[in-house]
Amino acid sequence: MLTILFYINLLKKVIPSTTSSLKLIYFINLIPFGLLVYAFSISDFTLLNVVENSYVDDPIFYKVTSAWGSHEGSILLWVFLINLFGVFFLYKNQTVEIHKNILFISTLFILYVIVSSNPFTYVEANENVLGLGLNPILQHFLFVIHPPTLFLGYIGLIIPFVISAHMLVNKDFSEKLFKEMLIWSKISWFFLTGGIVLGSYWAYSELGWGGWWFWDPVENISLIPWLLNTALIHSLQVSIKSNQLKLWSLNLGLYCFIASVFGTFLVRSNLIVSVHSFATDPLRGLFLIIIIAYLLAITVRLNIKSISNFNEDSFNLLSRESFLLLNNIFFICSALVVFIGTVYPLFSEMILKTSISVGAPYYNFAFNLLLAPLILFMAFAPQINWGKHEKKDKQIPFIIIFSLLICLVSYYFLNNFYFALSVFITVPLFLKSILVLKNNFKKNISFYSQWLAHLSIGFFIIAAVYTEQFDYEENLLFEKESTNEIKLQNNKTAIIKNIKDEKFQNYQRISVDLLISDGQKEKELSPSKNIYQPSGQVTNEVSTTNKLFSQYYATISTIESNKVGINLVYKPFINLLWLSAIMLVFSIFLSVIKKR
Repeated sequence: MLTILFYINLLKKVIPSTTSSLKLIYFINLIPFGLLVYAFSISDFTLLNVVENSYVDDPIFYKVTSAWGSHEGSILLWVFLINLFGVFFLYKNQTVEIHKNILFISTLFILYVIVSSNPFTYVEANENVLGLGLNPILQHFLFVIHPPTLFLGYIGLIIPFVISAHMLVNKDFSEKLFKEMLIWSKISWFFLTGGIVLGSYWAYSELGWGGWWFWDPVENISLIPWLLNTALIHSLQVSIKSNQLKLWSLNLGLYCFIASVFGTFLVRSNLIVSVHSFATDPLRGLFLIIIIAYLLAITVRLNIKSISNFNEDSFNLLSRESFLLLNNIFFICSALVVFIGTVYPLFSEMILKTSISVGAPYYNFAFNLLLAPLILFMAFAPQINWGKHEKKDKQIPFIIIFSLLICLVSYYFLNNFYFALSVFITVPLFLKSILVLKNNFKKNISFYSQWLAHLSIGFFIIAAVYTEQFDYEENLLFEKESTNEIKLQNNKTAIIKNIKDEKFQNYQRISVDLLISDGQKEKELSPSKNIYQPSGQVTNEVSTTNKLFSQYYATISTIESNKVGINLVYKPFINLLWLSAIMLVFSIFLSVIKKR
């Protein structure tokens, strides 16, 4: 309530609109989340949130991170991060009106916390209460990193939002503000990409499904702002370099943040079924709908009032501006594909009273259509000139013919259309990157970050298609009295060496030591089942072993007194997929820290 009073007095000019007063409000808004973290760290069971999401014997590592393990705690983390971004942005830009908008959005979420998501609900102290414990699936080291990183990506989009709103209201379309938008969009993009990659790896290594992406609704929701932000970063380059696509860029700046709030609404409203979603009361979803409706109304109003201020010249069809506009269209269409696939089942159930699900075939088909031309554009667009391109690229026919040849060779040997197609669309990117980097060895960091990002996308596509098309799975059943060895389909042998039963601070682990042998080299795996206290919940713990870019992936399917079942999956090129994702994150980091 103190924050709300401060904000009202700031608007009424009772409190002066100075940098110091803004800092004070921001820092006050950081305190509640710090108090919640402290309450979890000392197991303060007078708070209902601590009782429901912590256990007295949990390691301190998980006690602290339990602060964002619940709906209430994660929304308070939103408030914390909004104000943290406000503090950092204040050091770069002291425009009071922009910061009032940040504080207004922060106040909306503070009201949301007070009305429907209070993490400080008091309960009577009881010495017999030990806590219900953090969800065992969340007891993973990535739980410390993934949610805050993803939230930093979501909430970082508030800065492009408030800058866009400020520019439209004040008709201030200066290059300086567009450059600020670009910097903060890249910072958000860095965290969004990192958060999505960490979440994907967490699901792969923890859930035991053997896949790296499941088109789960909450996974999809994180993709929408990522795709829109990717489009924004590319369109801002046009706005800065050519003084065009300004209204387009400002709208993307507005809709990126709205998309992140919409994703939060879907997760918190209990409208979607997901391994990530929170079971909640309808009031939470209703409050978020009001916030989204308000942000959309602001966006529409700003567009209506400002559209007459934009009279931009058309640009040449054969120019970098045209290619980047096409890039934007592909990314926005991709975001729409994900949006429709995610929300259509909701509308079908509410309006048509028909329950349907949209699965991987829909997404894979749509993305194949959109990605193929996009990757080809990535190979050639960076070499197209701004304004008008007149120089012919004599390398293009050679590159296309060579790519087609490699594509046909790969199809002949592997007999897989999808992998051959991925080769055809990525080989031009690889070849062009090598040639460009060879001829421009002493360029700046920005140049290298761009090509590293494009290369990482190429490697990612090759790895993703290969691992999905050529992985295989074996279900092994070892009967204790008859055999501890089973022949695998690739002339290797799986051998059970030992079964262990161990007790730890807050769980019991039953693990199986497994060897994969080809007669000369052995690979060790140790999948397990963990039984957590106090809930008694059982989780399947994955074990992996690496073979250069590939990996064996094992989970326990059954374990009884006389037999053990192991699910063994071979994932070729999966490590190349993770490596390319790291390359992409690193390329974004380079573009953020480059000398300006």
